[in-house]
Amino acid sequence: MACHLRFQNPDVNMLLQRVHTELDASVISALIEAALRLLPPDNSPKGRAEAKDKMQQKQKQALLQETYFIGQIRGLGYRFQTEKEQQEARQSSTPDIRFLEPISVNGNLCHWIEYKNYFGFKANPFITSKNRKQYRNYASRFGPGAVVYKLGFEVEHVSINGIESFREAEFLYILGQQSELKGSPLG
Repeated sequence: MACHLRFQNPDVNMLLQRVHTELDASVISALIEAALRLLPPDNSPKGRAEAKDKMQQKQKQALLQETYFIGQIRGLGYRFQTEKEQQEARQSSTPDIRFLEPISVNGNLCHWIEYKNYFGFKANPFITSKNRKQYRNYASRFGPGAVVYKLGFEVEHVSINGIESFREAEFLYILGQQSELKGSPLG
């Protein structure tokens, strides 16, 4: 429906009026955003300026969400290096989180986490292929890891051996349960 309505510049409310769903508004917004990317870009000076401003706002919001996510994990007592700390140590490959000691997540070993502040679509060839290359690089350098999507992902979005995908809420819940079982702080 989002693709069908993309020429009308839809918003969440417009979509909700036409489709009955229990999806979170942020997921619907991500679907609309994906549908709007199918439109030809506005290459006028005003269109380019608006696109640049929108991109800067998205990057700022993504950084805030990632910082919050990292803070949540640190608050659970897990020990790790952030991407910035890895860069300061002059490491060449820097996932968002690299655990000092691997942890277990749902019975799977996890050395690193890459956080994505969007919904993981299989059909997005530009982002998906770039991300798969990034995940393979992390897995070959550090071992198994996890990709955490703020808004969720399509089933089998990331089909790489040793890499698990999670929704942010699910991942934090799992780590919280494990933290309680082991008794914080974790070593």
